[in-house]
Amino acid sequence: MKRYTGTETVPPGLYFNLRQVAFKSLDEEGPLPGTRDDVWRAVPTLMLLLVGPVMGLAFVVFLPLICFAMVGWLLGIKSARLAAAVARAAARSVKPGWEPSLAFLSRSRPAKGDRPEKDEWAEAARKKAGPDHA
Repeated sequence: MKRYTGTETVPPGLYFNLRQVAFKSLDEEGPLPGTRDDVWRAVPTLMLLLVGPVMGLAFVVFLPLICFAMVGWLLGIKSARLAAAVARAAARSVKPGWEPSLAFLSRSRPAKGDRPEKDEWAEAARKKAGPDHA
């Protein structure tokens, strides 16, 4: 197989770029696509006739396997995302409710109208304990 570079003028035929895995068919003489760094190889017609059916057979044989692999990959990705979401939700529910921004460190006096209600149980307990324990 003869080697050509991109932008080189070549005769009509089929050309293959291994780096891009691309075929280019030219019906008349003209330049190959790409830059001078791209390497194109001329594909002989006889080789194309021999390799074509083998590539078709490989496609037919491996297509079902590729489908199963893609479905398995998709299910794996979705289950990993679901597991991550469940782990985040579990971490949120286990996390303590401590909020340092609500530390109430100021020693201000309560407003005049905010008198706490009398606790009847505490008053009864003080009376039972007597005057010594108050």
